[in-house]
Amino acid sequence: MKIRKNHQRKRYRYNVNRKTMRKTRESTGKIKDPEMKKLWIETKRNKNFNELGLSSDPNKTVPIPNFKQHRLKAVKIVNGFIEEEIDDEELNEKITDRPRGYVIEQLEADATAPREKLLRLPKNSIDHLSYFLDKYKFNYKDMVADRRNYLQWTWKQFRMKIKKFMSIPEQFDEFLKQRNLKTGVKPAWEEYDSDSEWK
Repeated sequence: MKIRKNHQRKRYRYNVNRKTMRKTRESTGKIKDPEMKKLWIETKRNKNFNELGLSSDPNKTVPIPNFKQHRLKAVKIVNGFIEEEIDDEELNEKITDRPRGYVIEQLEADATAPREKLLRLPKNSIDHLSYFLDKYKFNYKDMVADRRNYLQWTWKQFRMKIKKFMSIPEQFDEFLKQRNLKTGVKPAWEEYDSDSEWK
């Protein structure tokens, strides 16, 4: 007995925009970095990586050392089947033969450039810490027993949060100015059960 197959009837979907669908299927995705977007040539999709000195798969470019491959190479050398390996000079020639090789240098320089610290504490946190600093100075253990410690911070948490607050000069200098204290200098308050907070 022959099995009868049920074929679903093909329906034309009128709600689909085929032009955009084709574009999304063929597109290789958007390049978010503006510098890379300028340098990327759409017609050279595969050559771009080679010319720019980039890699689509870092695992292939810088692989994890394979012990098995290393042993096989050693066995080949012992048996006399030595394959010609690329010399360092030839490798350097290959690397330097990149029309847009300066891109790597730009990307490396950008990656190693120091970044501005944008960490800022919210206003309610500053008000909360300011109250404790005004009342107890650097006595963290008394801060724990205060009624306004409704978040139930431990003395180490207080110390950490105050340290973080002091490490943001923009906000901590404002706190010092309001109390007529020298900016950029640690207040001459006694510390209890703690190491030095000032960097």
